[in-house]
Amino acid sequence: MNGFKKSLVLLAAALALPAAAHAQTKITIGIPTSPPNIVHMPVIVAKELGLYKKAGLDVNIVSLGDGTKVYRALLADNIDFGLTPGAPTIIGTSHGAKVKALSANLPKFEASMVVRADIKTLADLKGKRIGIQEPGGFADILSRSVLRAAKIDPKDVNFVTIASEDVPALVAGQVDTAILHVEQETFAKSKVPDLHAIARMWELQPKTLYTFLSATEKTIKAKPEVVQAVVTATIEATRAMYSQRDKIIPILVKETGYPEKILADSFDFLVKECIWDANSGLSQERVNFTAQLMTKVGNIKEGQTPTYDDVVDTSFAKKAIAQLGEWKGPVCPTAAF
Repeated sequence: MNGFKKSLVLLAAALALPAAAHAQTKITIGIPTSPPNIVHMPVIVAKELGLYKKAGLDVNIVSLGDGTKVYRALLADNIDFGLTPGAPTIIGTSHGAKVKALSANLPKFEASMVVRADIKTLADLKGKRIGIQEPGGFADILSRSVLRAAKIDPKDVNFVTIASEDVPALVAGQVDTAILHVEQETFAKSKVPDLHAIARMWELQPKTLYTFLSATEKTIKAKPEVVQAVVTATIEATRAMYSQRDKIIPILVKETGYPEKILADSFDFLVKECIWDANSGLSQERVNFTAQLMTKVGNIKEGQTPTYDDVVDTSFAKKAIAQLGEWKGPVCPTAAF
């Protein structure tokens, strides 16, 4: 084969290679917790199942401690995408932050107040030791929400500051309550079987939006193809949570460190509760409710409540659903928007 023909053969072979064989675009996605909670797993599942790689992305996933830190890292351009908490993201938009929610595959507020056996009703919380990590933190805010539902003045309970890992304190009897994710609850109950959930936040606050997949307007403008790839792969991974249990459980074991039985039971409960949205999750009702709630409680000034279009960019999720088809179940069907 002469040199010219050899060059043509090599060129043809290069053109035939899939996109993944070429240099992949490196991006970083921030998530709230380490190890990750089951509810935050879709982005990790997308990486583990090769969905990002198939789309030409080399994804680094970093755990930043909590959702507010993820949001701040996004604003500082330290990460490209982030799982940002619904309320702070909306509050930030009211202050002019140039961040857009791209999807909300975890729209339901997955957390529960887990309590000791002698607490039978919300009224029994009066006088009890309420476990929190810090004043104004995640557990403090949610515990106060439960107390409001119970019509109990916070002055009538004892807030106890515990370590960031709150399962041991509850199991050891140092506190009477703890705000836990489902796998933490399941693990705690494996140690003390009569612990139980007195309040599920997704039932107590059914319209509050929990978590967005977000990016800055700068990233959206500069890298629309990358944004589209991330949104599509993440929605596809969320669908895998409902349809590929045999592949999901090993990923949970690898990433969280919990025993397989704990994870399997917790995962099955979350599926039963339809905790994820396998379409966009960008419900106008949920976004608008959360914005109005933040205004009502004073976190957003009157007259500065952002509109739905201020908060979200639906264009990428719409293209993803057009490509993947609308998810209609059989497990946990939801409206596309």
